Amino acid sequence: MIIIIILDSSFLFYQGDTLRKETFDRDLAETAKSVGLIFKKSSVKKLQDIDENSISLLLTEPHDKMFYSIRDDQGRFLFGNPDVAYQKAEDIDPSDPDDFNVYFSSIKNESVRVVSIPIEHSIGNIKKQFFIQVAETRNQRTEIQKQIIFWILIPQFILLISALILVRFAVNKGLSPILYLNEKIIARSYKDLKPIDVQNVPLEVDRLVGSLNNLMSELDNAIKSENRFVNDAAHQLRTPLAGILAQIQLAQESKNSEEIKTRLEQISQSSKRLIHIINQLLSLSKTQPEAKHATDFQKIDLMSLTKKTMEDLFPLADLKKIDLGYEGSNDAAFVMGDEHKLYDLIHNLIENAIKYTPSSGKVNVFLENKDDKICLTVEDTGKGIPKDDQPNIFKRFYRGDNVSQSGDDAGAGIGLAIVKEIANMHDATIEIDSRNDKPGTRFYVYFEPIKT
Repeated sequence: MIIIIILDSSFLFYQGDTLRKETFDRDLAETAKSVGLIFKKSSVKKLQDIDENSISLLLTEPHDKMFYSIRDDQGRFLFGNPDVAYQKAEDIDPSDPDDFNVYFSSIKNESVRVVSIPIEHSIGNIKKQFFIQVAETRNQRTEIQKQIIFWILIPQFILLISALILVRFAVNKGLSPILYLNEKIIARSYKDLKPIDVQNVPLEVDRLVGSLNNLMSELDNAIKSENRFVNDAAHQLRTPLAGILAQIQLAQESKNSEEIKTRLEQISQSSKRLIHIINQLLSLSKTQPEAKHATDFQKIDLMSLTKKTMEDLFPLADLKKIDLGYEGSNDAAFVMGDEHKLYDLIHNLIENAIKYTPSSGKVNVFLENKDDKICLTVEDTGKGIPKDDQPNIFKRFYRGDNVSQSGDDAGAGIGLAIVKEIANMHDATIEIDSRNDKPGTRFYVYFEPIKT
C-alpha cells in the first residue's frame, strides 16, 4: 500500500511540476515578446534603448525580480542588463510563438530562469535579427512547487491513514472466525477429542474445522488403539507371570524332588513364552508409523535373506518333524528395505506356519516373479484359517476360536500384526489363501522389485 502511494504521489508531483514549469516558461516567453515589441517601436529609424518607464511597468513582479537584455545576431550585448546570460539556440523559428530557448542561470548569486527569443527587425530599411532575453528569479516558482508537494502529500497521507484503518478493520473482521475457533479450542481439555460442532462455526473456517475434526478423529483412534495395545500387552504379560509365580509357590511348598523338577520345567516354559511375548512386543513397537522415519532402507537380496531365515528355523521344524523346504527360484531378487525388519517378516510367517502345522507336516517357501512383482509365498499343511477369522488375523492379540490358548501353539497373537506393519512399511501387499478344498494356508507377500 505504501509503495503504491509513493508511486502515485511521484506521478502526481511530476505531472504538476511539469505543468508549473511550462506555464511559467510560457509567461516568461510572452514577456520577452512584449519587450521585443517595445524595442521595435523605439528603434524604428535608428538603434536605441527602450524607454525605462515602459520596461519598469512590464518587468514589475511582486514576488520576483526580472531582468532583460538585447543582443545582436552575433550575441553582442546592446541594451539592458549585461549579467543576463545568453545561450545561442539552433533551429529556433521566430514565426513560431511556442518556439523559444529556455535555461537556468544566475545573476548576482540569485538563481534565475532565462527565456531567449529571436526577433527580426528592420532599422533604416536594413533587416536584422536580434535576441531578446528575459530573466526571472525563482521565488514564486519555488513557492508553488512547495504548495504542489503539500497538496499532494496531505491527501495521500489521509488516504494512507484511512487505508490502514480499513485494512485493520477488515483483518479483524476476517480473523474473527479464527479467533472464535481458537477460543473454543483453548477452552477444551487435552482429553476432549470430540469433533468441533460445525453448526456454530462460521462458513469462512468450515474447511479448516473439517480438517481439524479429521485430525482429532485420527488422533483419538490412535490413542484408543495404543491404550488397547497397552492393556492387551499387560494382560498377555500378566498371564505367564502369574503362572510362574504360582509354580514357584508350589515348588516352595513341595518336598518331593520329582515334583519340584516338574514345577521348574513348567517355570522354564512359561519364562520362554514370556520372553517370546516381550520380544514380539519390542518388534511390534519398531514397526509403528513413527519408527519409519528412522528406518534405513538398503538394497536387499530377498532370496538370500529368505534362505538365511529358514536356516535359523530348521531346529524348530525338526522338533515337530516338519519338512521345511524352499522350492522357489534361486535367482537374486533385489528390493529396497530394512534387512532386520524383513527378516522379522519372513521369520514370523514361517514360524507361524511351523507352529500351526501338525507334527510330520510340511511347510514350503517360494520366491518368484509374479505380475511384475516379487512374490514371497509361505504355505503349510496345517488346520487352515476359517473364512470368518481371515479379516481379523492381522489385528493385534487376535486369536481365532480354532487356535488353542495353551500348549505348543499358544501365542500372543502378535506375529501376524508385525508382518502386516512391516509389509506396510515396505509398501508390500499381503494375500491369504485358506480354503476347505485345499489343505493348510498360503500367505503371499508382494514386493516392488528394484528397477535395473
